[in-house]
Amino acid sequence: MVRHSLSQPVSLLVRHGLLRAGVSIFDYGCGQGDDLRVLVGGGIEATGWDPHFAPDAVKTAADVVNLGFVLNVIERPEERVEALKEAWNLTRTVLAISTMIVGQVPVSGLSPYRDGYVTSRGTFQKYFKHAELRHLISHTLGIEPVAAAPGIFFAFRNNEELAEYLLSRRSWRNASTTGFQSRRERTASRAARPDVAERISDEVSELIELLLERGRPPQIDELPARLLDRLAEQRVSLGRALDIARSTISHEDFTEAQDHRREDLIVHRALSMLNPGHGSSSQGISRDIRVLFGSQGELATQAKDYLFGLADADRMRSAVEKAVKAKMGVLDDRGRFVFTAETLNNLPGALRCYAGCVTHLSGEPAAEFIYRLDPVRKCATLIVLDDDGAELPTSSHDVRIDLKRQDVSMVEKRRRLLRKADLYGLGPKTKQRGAEKRYREANDLAETAVFETIS
Repeated sequence: MVRHSLSQPVSLLVRHGLLRAGVSIFDYGCGQGDDLRVLVGGGIEATGWDPHFAPDAVKTAADVVNLGFVLNVIERPEERVEALKEAWNLTRTVLAISTMIVGQVPVSGLSPYRDGYVTSRGTFQKYFKHAELRHLISHTLGIEPVAAAPGIFFAFRNNEELAEYLLSRRSWRNASTTGFQSRRERTASRAARPDVAERISDEVSELIELLLERGRPPQIDELPARLLDRLAEQRVSLGRALDIARSTISHEDFTEAQDHRREDLIVHRALSMLNPGHGSSSQGISRDIRVLFGSQGELATQAKDYLFGLADADRMRSAVEKAVKAKMGVLDDRGRFVFTAETLNNLPGALRCYAGCVTHLSGEPAAEFIYRLDPVRKCATLIVLDDDGAELPTSSHDVRIDLKRQDVSMVEKRRRLLRKADLYGLGPKTKQRGAEKRYREANDLAETAVFETIS
């Protein structure tokens, strides 16, 4: 199988910042090396091994190891365990494990063999249940993996990397610092000479971003070496640069940033309670907690109350109403909250926490998808769009999550999205809205219908 873009697990590693410049990757079972060619072309140190296409390649340790769609083509369960252990032994930071999962493709017409099937090409293929793959990883490696997407898990060696990854995934999306540029020129500290602020304007912008992200001044060991080098070249101390950056941000903006960081930490700790093995904090997160909560104990108390509050139907309805009023999503004809994946990090904390419970089980599909949350009935659906660029996009399958039973399943379900304009915040007089209105009227569909089932 030849590809010209990154595979889903490697794409997720890049998207979440786990694979970046300066981080090495080893592809265990690299096939014809499609991921390797793309990564090397992008300046990433990438090597791989494959029993068929690169059997003589050396298996080398790396920061990131990808065991992509390997376990599902191994016939004997004991060999799957051996491959998983060997890939883990090569991993310095994070191991990505992915397999084909039940419901991903139809199996009618395939011949059953052992615990899988013989494909039309005469090869073996096992389709894992999502929970089955999680159990295999945790039982074999002795750690609890993180669901990155249906059928894809990340296993971390470093608890600090794990903590920063999870917090980043659960956090409110911080505003861009570009809006502070003109304000900086008007309100720069009187103690700083204008030429100093001008000389280090790029460094100040970076510091502003860190101040707003953390809700506190960063420590020297949290700053990129290149930033400190540039300040040294300009003969400006870090304290003075921070003073300029801090004076640029209004009291209201900084207070809002701290409120967002507090909520992020509460959501993060609440979701970590679902899996105590994921509750570790990095040094940076521990500093945030001391500044914003005073102690780990106080954060834990607030997070526990927050998590239990998700069972309060009135509270969740209020959060949904707030999100709908802010045009972050829509209600369908059964009162379920529907929104795009891009909107998630802007939602009220209670909804981000509820969605975090969902993706704690399922992970996030790499393709364009829509969330449909039903907090009252304790379930959710991730609807994957096949052609999100179309006026009326369609989908061919759902990822369904039952929070009561802790179950994830993939189901073939053809749908047509009818309210793309509302979900993506398009204007009232756009061609998109006109096309949707004409389609609804021609097919006698209610305005509140978000999806149409395609027979």
